[in-house]
Amino acid sequence: MKKPSLIAMLLALILIHAPSAVACVGCREPGALTLDKESPTVLAGVAFSWSVLFMLCFVLLIVVGMSVYIWRTVQQLELGRTGQ
Repeated sequence: MKKPSLIAMLLALILIHAPSAVACVGCREPGALTLDKESPTVLAGVAFSWSVLFMLCFVLLIVVGMSVYIWRTVQQLELGRTGQ
């Protein structure tokens, strides 16, 4: 059997069972609706999710900043080398 047809069959089997997957209330109803319906435990989970997203974005910002700095430094070195 060819790989694309095997992958298509596996995806079809997974998608058949997709309606049975249900998200928790914290994921399904984030925001003000959650405050009225859920316990502080779920609210702590939502806060934890936001803190994880913040940390991931912060690390990504540091990596992008370092990459831009390295790129600019290499460009300046290249211009200095070709200018001499």
